[in-house]
Amino acid sequence: MKRLVLPLFASFVVFNALSFGQPVRTPDQSNPAAYRTSDPVENISNDVARMTKAVEALSRSWGDFTKTFSTNQGLRLDERAQKLILALEVLNRLESSLANMQKLKLDLTERQIRFSAQLAAVNDNLLPESIDRFVGTRGTTNAENLREMRRQTLQKQQKDIQTMLNGVTATLDTTIEDIRRTEQQVKYIRNQVFSEVSRQLSDL
Repeated sequence: MKRLVLPLFASFVVFNALSFGQPVRTPDQSNPAAYRTSDPVENISNDVARMTKAVEALSRSWGDFTKTFSTNQGLRLDERAQKLILALEVLNRLESSLANMQKLKLDLTERQIRFSAQLAAVNDNLLPESIDRFVGTRGTTNAENLREMRRQTLQKQQKDIQTMLNGVTATLDTTIEDIRRTEQQVKYIRNQVFSEVSRQLSDL
């Protein structure tokens, strides 16, 4: 097993390069798993679909890699070596996913701040004195009707913004929890992988 460590890691690097070094394709709106929108909720749904396909592709690639490695190197990886390579691949993908979630968290936080500011402005405009100032600048003879129209318009804006804010906040909370869970997984797998590597290289 110890004699396989260096070719094992060399092969993993090649495999990683082949898996992740493909040219980046321009997003296609006909492919929901690749198309990005301004709606983070829709993007999360697309990401789930893309990750499902990635897992399936990983399983196929892993089988092909094991066969190719054994044939070309004249070696047969035992179960422990195979698990180590698979753990490295899973770690790589988890770290990539974590980076994407961190970006999503930043985007959601910015949107939450923006919607909160908009909601605060609408709430301020809904104050009776604010509505009176608005009506006073219009010089109308039907002040009460204009005052009611202004109130209804602002209340609709308030409802719409509050709905968007609630959606963003819920998605942000979910994303933060996903980040926390993924960070734990990354930490655990990283510790396991590097502990195993240290054991394998200890007497080289």
